[in-house]
Amino acid sequence: MSTLKELLQEENRGNNLLKKEANFQEFEELEENIESEFWGIERILSRMALMLDLRLKGGRFLALPYSYMTKIQFDPSEALEIFVSDLHIKIRGRNLHKLYSYLLRHKVTFIQESLTGNDLIDETETFVREITVAQVM
Repeated sequence: MSTLKELLQEENRGNNLLKKEANFQEFEELEENIESEFWGIERILSRMALMLDLRLKGGRFLALPYSYMTKIQFDPSEALEIFVSDLHIKIRGRNLHKLYSYLLRHKVTFIQESLTGNDLIDETETFVREITVAQVM
């Protein structure tokens, strides 16, 4: 027969194992299943993206650090605008609301500009028609 001390130690070991398992599961939880050819997110809840990868027409890429972002503006009738250091990025398209909300949380890993400019996807999906990058003086 076990003593009270042994029972308490055994219960404590079990609680510690449960806590470790719960922490591991929390770390491994994934964001909702976002599948878009125009943007992607960091999938693990506890992580934030360090940089935003802009994929432009013609095969050009530009990576921007989230830590240097000073402002994000969104006017659904105009564009999504990102200000990073001395750069002004304009993203034009439709259904950019969800993209904007993930940018605010530093979760977006890439934004892909349409290679053709033709909007042939479902009306409920995000479409990125154009990304422009301008130097701010």
